[in-house]
Amino acid sequence: MPKYGIILLNLGGPDSIKNVERFLYNLFSDPDIFKFPFSQATQKVFARLISKLRAKKVIKYYQQIGGRSPILSYTLVQAKLLEKKLKPFLDCKVYIGMRYWRPLINEALEMALKDDTQKIILLPLYPQYSTTTTGSSFNEFYRSLKKLNIDNKEIIEIKSYPNNEIYVKAMVERIEEAMANFNMDDLENLVLIFSAHSVPVKFIKNGDPYLDETIKSYNAILDYLRNKSERKEIYKNIRTELCFQSKVGPVKWLEPSTVETVQKLAKEGIKNMLVVPLSFVSDNIETLYELGIFVRDIAIKNGVKKFVVAEALNDSETFIEALKNIVLEAVKDEK
Repeated sequence: MPKYGIILLNLGGPDSIKNVERFLYNLFSDPDIFKFPFSQATQKVFARLISKLRAKKVIKYYQQIGGRSPILSYTLVQAKLLEKKLKPFLDCKVYIGMRYWRPLINEALEMALKDDTQKIILLPLYPQYSTTTTGSSFNEFYRSLKKLNIDNKEIIEIKSYPNNEIYVKAMVERIEEAMANFNMDDLENLVLIFSAHSVPVKFIKNGDPYLDETIKSYNAILDYLRNKSERKEIYKNIRTELCFQSKVGPVKWLEPSTVETVQKLAKEGIKNMLVVPLSFVSDNIETLYELGIFVRDIAIKNGVKKFVVAEALNDSETFIEALKNIVLEAVKDEK
């Protein structure tokens, strides 16, 4: 049996306040997100300038959620649990490759090669594919492979799993847990808000499937809630909204924004909101600060009484089961 190296691909996040600026520099240096018409050197200058300008503000956000990103801690747990679940079926080891902060993708690759893995599986922790996330991580992986002059490794790419049944079930479980914060009277004036990370519209126009796959996830979760869950009759009567967060810069991004959606609903008299982070499998600054503090404050100031953010999948056993099945399916298809 060949030895598999499974690399979990994710965004990454600064592990301390002092590394926020360096993390931002890596992010703004990514040509898969910020495309410059001139040289790579020009982009590096831009990245240095923007990261310096934004660092002070972003540091304040991280200070409100413990002084660092929790994304690595959650990903370490996910890696450990996934490896344990896969061991009875595969000779494998699970590695972590972050795009913008350590452990970086090239470091994960080097570790996998050092362990004499015969086949490498790229498993994005982005359920919905985008060239700005999974695509960027794949590109960085292949750049790292080229630098090491490696051309004899078999690579298995898992691109996305937006409506995977077990992943959808894991999302529903998180929603059910968060629903415990609302009593029966609250449900008459409750909106379920699905908040996905936004991307520039130009990527969608150029064929990026992210919006389509986000809608697939949204519809699959709603279908499960309204037709398969124990409280399906309740969910059939709960209004839902899909919106997008975390816009950066002046270009047009996917809309409506999460902030605009919350403000609109508040003006309509909605008093109870449950926000579901749709494209995040680990809690991070976008869920803990942006949704949990920034958007919450806007909601409360606009008259909302209960504003709850569902926990990201994090260490969900059902989510790990989904990842296990996705890996085993990819291995089976490859044979």
